[in-house]
Amino acid sequence: MKIVKFLAIATLMIAPLLATRAPAFAQSPAAASSPAMPQNWDSRIPLPSGAVLMDSSVPKTGVLYTANFTVKGDYKELVDFYEKELPKAGFSLGPKVAVPARKVYNRNFSKGSMLNSVVISPSAQDPSKFTVHIAWTPDAATPASKPK
Repeated sequence: MKIVKFLAIATLMIAPLLATRAPAFAQSPAAASSPAMPQNWDSRIPLPSGAVLMDSSVPKTGVLYTANFTVKGDYKELVDFYEKELPKAGFSLGPKVAVPARKVYNRNFSKGSMLNSVVISPSAQDPSKFTVHIAWTPDAATPASKPK
């Protein structure tokens, strides 16, 4: 009987907390596709339309930040997007490795002394999507955005 009372009280205390936020799968597509950007994100780095932040990391040592986005699209269109948009955003293109048969692309790009990279690869969870992995070094002269 004590367990039943405990569970009833616990349910009453937790229910209001659960009701204040819809689970991720119940959110509108717009809410689900616009999470806060990673810490110290360089907003000059272009992202394809519909890119959704999956995870990010901050450096334990050094200055290299990383973020993984998922995006629907065609491999060639994503490669073309970065080949066109990175220079447009003021970045110099560095070495590139592309393996169309495996749908893998890696492009280094820089601005000043800040070396960055983008890697596109098929999503392991959803074959209709790609993972866009970006590694960047924040420019000390440019104020970086903070996570929301």
